[in-house]
Amino acid sequence: MIEGVLIAAAIALLLGVNQVATPKLIRYQNQDQADEIDWMRGFIDALRIGATPTEALNYVNLELVPKTKAALQQQTDLSSALTVDALQRNSLLLKALAACWQVSQQHGAPLSPAMQSALTAQLDRMAIAAEVKSQLTGPKTAALTLALLPAATLLMAQAIGISAVKWLITSGFGIGVLVIGSSLLGLGTWIMFRLAANIEQELQL
Repeated sequence: MIEGVLIAAAIALLLGVNQVATPKLIRYQNQDQADEIDWMRGFIDALRIGATPTEALNYVNLELVPKTKAALQQQTDLSSALTVDALQRNSLLLKALAACWQVSQQHGAPLSPAMQSALTAQLDRMAIAAEVKSQLTGPKTAALTLALLPAATLLMAQAIGISAVKWLITSGFGIGVLVIGSSLLGLGTWIMFRLAANIEQELQL
């Protein structure tokens, strides 16, 4: 009975349907990411009401971009300062802003549409990352549950009076089965978690 329940739970977790994440349901990975999104939204809103890019910087929290704040005060090159801030924060949005700022200065292209596209792309990326992370939860949990099935089977056997544990640890064949089975289960579980970890690392989840 216990084994059947665990198998059913593992199959349900493995084949269960996960909901696609939407931007409204996204949880930021950290406060810095949330601050960065809010910062960019404020900057874009300032541009939309008619502020110049330089003026728009005064509507947002410049503590988020200290090099840009210093450049603004000293009236030096802002695109270079934004690039430095972007590299220090490893921020895709700030990197996009630095590049678009330079293009806007050289060719007069408006910043607002470009930065809105960059912000939308970042939110889409976060939605995809949340979906992938949700999709990985089922297989990882299922792998762990399946790895525990042999132990549950042994406990069930002991409960009905079968000395399965004694046979495994006292007979040569039983010890061989225990070693090989444990090795395969451990290897399979490790491979599943390793694959999930590699995917999360590639997507920076």
